Amino acid sequence: MRSHVRDVLRPSVMLGALALLTACGETGPSAPLDASSVSNVTGSELSGTAGQPLSDRVVVRVADASDNPLEGVVVTFAVTAGGTVSPTSAPTDAAGEASTRWTLGPTAGANVLTATVPGGASVQITATGTAGRAAAITVSAGNNQSATAGSAVATNPAVVVRDANNNPVEGAAVLFTSLVGGGQVTDPVRRTNAQGIAAVGQWRLGSTIGSQTLSAQVTEPGVAGNPVLFMATAVAGAPAALVAVSPTSQSGATGALVASPPSVRVNDANGNPVANVQVTFAVTSGGGQLTGATPTTNAQGVATVGSWRLGATTGVNTVTATVTGVPSITFSATATAGPPVAMLVANGDAQAVPINRPAPIPPQVVVRDAGGNPVAGVTVTFTIGSGGGTLIGGTQTTDANGLAAVGAWFMGGTPGPNTLIASSGTLAAVTFSATATAGPPVSMQAVSLVSQGGTAGGNALSAPSVVVRDGLGNPAVGVTVTFTVTAGGGTLVGPVKLTGVDGIATLTTWTLGPTPAVNVVTASATGLPSVTFTATAVGSAAQVVTFAGNGQAAVQGTQVPVKPAVRVLDAAGTGVPGATVTFAVTAGGGSVSGAAQITDVNGIATVGGWTLGSAATQTMTATVNAGGVAGNPVTFTASAATQIIVVSAPTTASLNTNFSITVELRDAASILSQASGIPLTIAIQAGTGTLSGITTVNTNASGQVTFTIQVSGVAGIRTFRITGTGLTQAITGNINIS
Repeated sequence: MRSHVRDVLRPSVMLGALALLTACGETGPSAPLDASSVSNVTGSELSGTAGQPLSDRVVVRVADASDNPLEGVVVTFAVTAGGTVSPTSAPTDAAGEASTRWTLGPTAGANVLTATVPGGASVQITATGTAGRAAAITVSAGNNQSATAGSAVATNPAVVVRDANNNPVEGAAVLFTSLVGGGQVTDPVRRTNAQGIAAVGQWRLGSTIGSQTLSAQVTEPGVAGNPVLFMATAVAGAPAALVAVSPTSQSGATGALVASPPSVRVNDANGNPVANVQVTFAVTSGGGQLTGATPTTNAQGVATVGSWRLGATTGVNTVTATVTGVPSITFSATATAGPPVAMLVANGDAQAVPINRPAPIPPQVVVRDAGGNPVAGVTVTFTIGSGGGTLIGGTQTTDANGLAAVGAWFMGGTPGPNTLIASSGTLAAVTFSATATAGPPVSMQAVSLVSQGGTAGGNALSAPSVVVRDGLGNPAVGVTVTFTVTAGGGTLVGPVKLTGVDGIATLTTWTLGPTPAVNVVTASATGLPSVTFTATAVGSAAQVVTFAGNGQAAVQGTQVPVKPAVRVLDAAGTGVPGATVTFAVTAGGGSVSGAAQITDVNGIATVGGWTLGSAATQTMTATVNAGGVAGNPVTFTASAATQIIVVSAPTTASLNTNFSITVELRDAASILSQASGIPLTIAIQAGTGTLSGITTVNTNASGQVTFTIQVSGVAGIRTFRITGTGLTQAITGNINIS
């Protein structure tokens, strides 16, 4: 607009000037006229970014009194408030205009420029400097506050945004974000006001105590200090709950300090520990004592009683922790007995008990501590003191009531005093007393053989023996028993005996009559039924014959299955008991156990065992240790299997088709050994494949085994291995399996 006016006016002004010159008779330039006015033709409302040149040059117009533009007038431009101009002076052009470039001052606000011409005429021009783009962000308010966890800070965090010239920037968008602590913000996006300040709507801290962080960030690049961090400390709120830190249940000895003194943590409503809160601990049962009963919580919110000493009586002790306005917590401790200091009689002393019978009340002790409380778990040992009795369960442990009783205490076999001693470590021992009593004898019974055999003129193998008992079945001690020969004509040694502590009386020796016959001895005692013993006397050993176990077979190093036995007979063919027979290996390198044997009532003697050697010939003899015995000694023979021999095997077979291999046991001379029941096992020796069938079979009565097997896999030559414990293995010849 301004340049258009200038272009329109310029020709008319020039024509006017020429006319004026002509009227005055002038034909050329004359002295310039005085300027009477200077006006701003740039515009009345100038503005730009502070510190930056205005977008357009500042232009003024100089005119004379008739408002005619004056050319060549030097205009001086001077900044009177804010910024600089360049140039500082300029002559007017033909349109009377002069211009300069105005750079506004760095501070936002009014800038003033004065244009002056010679003669004093001037014009004042104003321009408003506005803030530039955001260049820096800093804290304005609300940093480093503290507030209760979960609540809002008192001062809403605020920032100030400035341009490069430190002018506040209005309208900049600032984003507030909770970074650390789990807090929350309201109105998180705010715009700066005229002072460049933006404040968050509200910052509510997270529920956990400690340092929390909020960021404020201008949402455009190139801003120094972006983002700004606000720090706040979340502190605990008022006490809201008590939480046990130490065990709420424990145990300890009466009168002793508990291992874990009661300890609590005071929390606020968010579960944060609250420091500097007084907690009151009080004994509520059991009679114990506390020290330091009103502690104050530490930085971790924990308060611990100084000590808790349990009461003197066993049972439950309790302590309660309280804080005003908060539910209390109760700690319990079971007071157990202290170390044992005394052991006393509890039951079962001074009883009267029949001999060899158990006391009707098992002796019992009680173990107590220094406070008289029963002590459980103490080992008590009961031992016989006198009287010769016996015990069952002599080692016992005190129960929850401090009691321990012996399993059973049997009196000795002799009437009179009996004592029992209970002991435990260093505690004073306790002695129980009882009187063993005996009833009158009521029965007599045999405890030896009542019927046996023997050699005429020789001693009976089993000397007659009886036991006498009272009405309760106890042995009767000191009863006279008389043994008398009533048939057969034999003789006795020690025919009169007194029963011992076990109630038994035994005849010393019974020698049978000189001729074969039935011999009888009778045992009698006053007032008791008699007992009769018989022994059939036979003649002396006249012959010995094989009874069992001859001609057997077994694997070398093992016993024959039937123990060899012989029978010794008298001249009438009756078995002779009591004869001594000696068994001995005579060939083959084997061994015997129980070599010396005595014939039984039937005249039979059996060796303890015969283990075969490795030789081909195995013999053992049984010799009666007496002269004139026909058939003496008896010889036993046996076959000792030492090796396995393949009897039959095919030379060809088909895959997956049964074929048979037969083997047998032989002795060292390669003679068949008919040991039965010996397990033999077959396996592939050479070649591959899988062997199927029953691969372990026991030998039959002939000492043989036939394996029925088949092979799967690939065709080819196979050999097979047959093994048995203690035996030399056998290997088959090649079998072509296709």
